[in-house]
Amino acid sequence: MSGFAKQLYLAVLCTVLVLIVAGCSISQKTHEEEIRARASMAFDGLKAEEGGEKSTAYSNEDKQSRYPDPIEVEKNRSLQVKQGKKPDWTDKESELYPASMYLTGVGYGPDRQSAEDNARSEIAKIFYSDIHSRTSTFQEYLKTTSESKGKVTERFDIEEITRVSTQKVLSGVRIAQVFQQVKPDNVFYALAVLDRKQSAMILKYKIQELDIEIRRLIHNAEKEEDKLSKIKILKEAIQQYILREAYDAELRIVNKSGKGVSSDTGFNEIKNRLTTILLRDFLIFLSVKGDRAAEIHEALVEGLNRQGFSISEDFNKASVVVRGNVEIRPIEFGAQEWKYVRWRVYFDLIDQKGGAIFGSIGKTGREGHINLSQAEDRAVFKVKKILTADIAKDITKYIFSQQVK
Repeated sequence: MSGFAKQLYLAVLCTVLVLIVAGCSISQKTHEEEIRARASMAFDGLKAEEGGEKSTAYSNEDKQSRYPDPIEVEKNRSLQVKQGKKPDWTDKESELYPASMYLTGVGYGPDRQSAEDNARSEIAKIFYSDIHSRTSTFQEYLKTTSESKGKVTERFDIEEITRVSTQKVLSGVRIAQVFQQVKPDNVFYALAVLDRKQSAMILKYKIQELDIEIRRLIHNAEKEEDKLSKIKILKEAIQQYILREAYDAELRIVNKSGKGVSSDTGFNEIKNRLTTILLRDFLIFLSVKGDRAAEIHEALVEGLNRQGFSISEDFNKASVVVRGNVEIRPIEFGAQEWKYVRWRVYFDLIDQKGGAIFGSIGKTGREGHINLSQAEDRAVFKVKKILTADIAKDITKYIFSQQVK
């Protein structure tokens, strides 16, 4: 080979090698972009669900939950049902879908559909048991010094939050193989698989999004001067944090190493901020008029304090004003030896900042006893109990039910 030919050969060879390397790089980049695109698509419905729409997910108790989309169903129908020798995955690890790369679930039943549903449910069990174990601890974290104040956790629907996250992960489950056993009984077996690497990438992407959102909410809460608005923002931050932790728990499951992504924001930091505002800065002004007003006012102060709220005697410092009237009147009713009173209460709950009435309590009732004084005492006792519970309930609902704008 001449010197010129050798040079030409080397030039061509180098060009080919460069193209191969570039092709691999483009292929890898394209693959990552495709996965990121699928990640975005996988969470398209998340904002709607977080906004209050009912979500569903697989669970062991509810086999009629959401199944794959029509495209996935069509793919499953085209999946050939194998017969003959029983495949390895029915009773041990699959060679084609090893545990190092896939989460797998095997289901069986009298027909193909039930076998596939059961296979998906087997994978769902892995998530639900672990997620429930991890997120249930938030129920304890959200409690404050008062036992009754722990009822605030009812405003954080942890069950629904984790259902949203797990549903998204399970959308990546697919049926890889179906086998039909003919003898001695007719039984269908299905193998459901979830790609660990792809699921991990999707979950990391979502966790990063939530971390950014949590930091944004905390920053907004720090700048917000209005106490009620601050509480709503921190409530939203807690919800996002719980959702983030659910995704992280799922990441630990799909990640073979069992590692997740640590958060640079501590849950206790958010919770303590919220607790401080509720117990110290969020003040309620009480105005009670009518029969036995002073006694009922004192009882409401004591009752609302037990519920975790603070009462202010300064109207201008209050975030919420509770204003109402109590009326207790003797009535003729029943046997002459018993005395009866009719009681009526009507209270408004007012947002001090905007002046809007966000709750109204109107109650009436009848109490009797052997003398009028004791009948009135029973009426006052009933009024105290009803007002404390209803006022606390309405204030809590108002604080925690509204969305951050």
